[in-house]
Amino acid sequence: MSGRSISAALATFLVLGTALPAMAFVIQQGQTITISDTLRDDLYATGETVLVTGNVDGDVAAAARNIAIGGKVTGGVLAAGQDVRIGGIIGRTVRAAGQSVSIVGTIGIDAIIAGGEVNIPQQVRIGRDLLVAGREIHMAADIGRYARVVGDTVVIGGKIGKGLRVDARRLTILSTARIDGDVRYSAIVPIDLRPGAQITGKTERVPRPPQSEFLVYGIPFDVVLRFWEALGLLLIGLVVATLAPQGSREVATSVLRRFPLSLLAGFILLVVVPLVAIALSIRIIGIPLAVAVMFLLAAVVYPSQMFVAAAIGRILLVPF
Repeated sequence: MSGRSISAALATFLVLGTALPAMAFVIQQGQTITISDTLRDDLYATGETVLVTGNVDGDVAAAARNIAIGGKVTGGVLAAGQDVRIGGIIGRTVRAAGQSVSIVGTIGIDAIIAGGEVNIPQQVRIGRDLLVAGREIHMAADIGRYARVVGDTVVIGGKIGKGLRVDARRLTILSTARIDGDVRYSAIVPIDLRPGAQITGKTERVPRPPQSEFLVYGIPFDVVLRFWEALGLLLIGLVVATLAPQGSREVATSVLRRFPLSLLAGFILLVVVPLVAIALSIRIIGIPLAVAVMFLLAAVVYPSQMFVAAAIGRILLVPF
């Protein structure tokens, strides 16, 4: 797949996902993409680094290793990368996913964040709701309505307008926290509520459901399931290799020959498409299309394990 076709596919997915009022947009691709002037269109960018310091009168959608948005965006932001930093003033909703995600600006409506490390410091203002999932989450922002947080270690130190719900291994509420509403949480250890924190509602610890292990002939069910899954993939691989030996060899070889491009294509499929499905499902009319997109993604991605395994096998079986 060429870089041009990847950009075209990305643009198609994002156009479907953002429900734009007009079909005018600007596509940028390259190693480093910098937008420093005022852009009066929607921006779709993919590359190694995407840097937006100018103003965008429209939506911004970016897929890159490093993404930094610091200007004013009148529409929404859809970003997927390794390091994602959203600053400036965002007029509508931010949807971001990455290994490290930092929100350091003002968001007009909602923020939907997924990442390994998520940092939302004190100067941030989110107009309505926050939905965030990650391993380590530090949130000190001003949230207009509700905050829903799922993570391993969660630290809350900001202002929340109507209530907080947390599922975590460890939850800490700092003395700077101001929560107008109830706090409901499930955690392995009791909440660490620091002196000075203000909660106007009740604080309730919700018990975690018991993790019972289902056995099949004395073997954990997930082990049995993985075993049959491996056998099924092996069978499918044998059928494909038998019916199309030349094509299967070419696909496995291209994984190694064009590894960076294959990695980028996989990144776009696994990160951007689910975000697009989430965006589609916001409106009732888009839910069937969102479900269809996710089924199509599963049908494309799941069998690809066979070709990756074949490529790895080629490397391992090369004589030293």
